[in-house]
Amino acid sequence: MAEKKHRGRIQAQGGELEKSVKWAQDEPLTKSEGLLLLSELRSKLSKKEFQDRTDQFAEAERYIQNIQGGADAVKKKSFRNRKTQNIRVDIEILAGTAFIAIALFVLFIVFGFK
Repeated sequence: MAEKKHRGRIQAQGGELEKSVKWAQDEPLTKSEGLLLLSELRSKLSKKEFQDRTDQFAEAERYIQNIQGGADAVKKKSFRNRKTQNIRVDIEILAGTAFIAIALFVLFIVFGFK
């Protein structure tokens, strides 16, 4: 089976934690899907694990919402806890494109763009 064109993951790491959610699909990941993955990751954390990364989750959410036209691979972005530096939330776009707006997604489907 062929690899999916658009792949990546969102991770919570540091402080002996390594949890992630991944995507692999034929169409670019939309912003809405990315925000759902971020929420899914958050739900995997304990209350303390999330509290250590509250600001980093907020920064990752703003990052996804503010991307214009999507982000192309390979792109890696870390949102670090300023106090500890190793506690963080990472977004990795490993192949293809992620965080496109719905309108761009429709153009992709209809016309085969991107």
